[in-house]
Amino acid sequence: MKKNLTTALIFVICLDAQAMTQNEFIERLKNTHPFFTQLDLSIQIKQIDQQATTANQDWVVGVKTNFKNEDISDISSITTYNNLNTTSVDFSATKKIVSSGADITLKHNWKNKKKAENTNRNKFSIDYVHPLLKNANGINDQLNTDLSNIDVQISRLEVAEQQKVFTLAQLKKFINLAYAQERLMISNQRLDLATQELILVKQKFTMSVVDKADVLLQEDAYQSAKQQQLQTRQDLNFLRHEMAIILDIDFSNVRAEFDLYQRYTTNDDNLKQYLLTNSRVLKIADLNQDLLKRQLKSDKSNSKIQLDLKLGISSEGENSRYTDSISNQSPSWNIGLDFSYPIGGTQAKSTIEKTQIKLARAKEQKQEQLLNIHAKANALKQKIQYLVEILESNIMQIKIAKARTKEEKRRYNNANSQASFVISAQNNEQSANLNHIQVAKNYQQSVLDFKATIDQLLP
Repeated sequence: MKKNLTTALIFVICLDAQAMTQNEFIERLKNTHPFFTQLDLSIQIKQIDQQATTANQDWVVGVKTNFKNEDISDISSITTYNNLNTTSVDFSATKKIVSSGADITLKHNWKNKKKAENTNRNKFSIDYVHPLLKNANGINDQLNTDLSNIDVQISRLEVAEQQKVFTLAQLKKFINLAYAQERLMISNQRLDLATQELILVKQKFTMSVVDKADVLLQEDAYQSAKQQQLQTRQDLNFLRHEMAIILDIDFSNVRAEFDLYQRYTTNDDNLKQYLLTNSRVLKIADLNQDLLKRQLKSDKSNSKIQLDLKLGISSEGENSRYTDSISNQSPSWNIGLDFSYPIGGTQAKSTIEKTQIKLARAKEQKQEQLLNIHAKANALKQKIQYLVEILESNIMQIKIAKARTKEEKRRYNNANSQASFVISAQNNEQSANLNHIQVAKNYQQSVLDFKATIDQLLP
């Protein structure tokens, strides 16, 4: 019996040393668990995809080279084409100006013809195409980038939601750890009391104050208290081993510093408005609508007439010497309009109507999500308030149980009661204490659920 008391005492002292607070637990979890790292990597993938959507802004450079030898002496009487060597190099650079939807193309062509003498021809040109109606201001060219920007925002919120769900589950284990520690302390106290009572009743039996039945009753009470203490210690150790692995720390360092009886104040009087402003789920719903709204702008742009303004400037020179063919250039310019439009626009109209229906559906889905979250948050808020009342009732019940235990012991010591009544009162007192911490655990976990629902669990 002394060994059991010493072991329990050492265990309780160890629990009080270097225990983790809730914030320290969360910080440790974020720094060590691979779940958070993989979520960060998923965001990086989204960001890379976002960068890839700007590929249409890159310059596209092309070079073509060609050498041609002509000898048609047997099929043509024109000697100019006999043993004619032609070398050509074409260079082009094209860029999409997404802010306006325009295209600009730079070209340089050099051609060298060699027979009796060299002939060099150089041509430079700049062509510019600007959309006036369809794709005006580059609304279609910027579509993928705009959608990707919104998608990254959605991904960040979704990652925060996944972190919240995971952290909530782990925090409940942290609460369970604090609960198991408190439960073990109560079991230790009950075992200590049962041990003292057993020693006392044996002394009374030796002095013939009580009979053998009282000793047997107290021994049975001691064994019950010991079994409960062992079971409680086992449950706590299982939980500590699990959390030691999750947090990647030594088993001896898994201890919770948490007040199960601390109260939480809900200051959100207008809960619905708070959710509309702060709920990540509803923010995701808004961003999903933004995706459809942005798509709708491009759909409407695609339904317009394609009318493009085309401008071109070029210069061309020819000479036997390459440098002279460049310095002596004949300029020219051109301007024009390109027009095209599908009669009826059936495809464009269908696309617009489909996107509009999707947008209307997304708005209704948000309202449904708001109803569900509001109902859940309100139910949890009411549950927390009821649990507070139960906790207050538990406190009164514990006071009554202690008073009853005290009275039964007084009566037993005065030979006016039986040992079974004292043991029953002591067991009732322990049950009241255990019930109190059980309700406290439910209260703290309900607070976590409420914070998670209104997105106050994590900063």
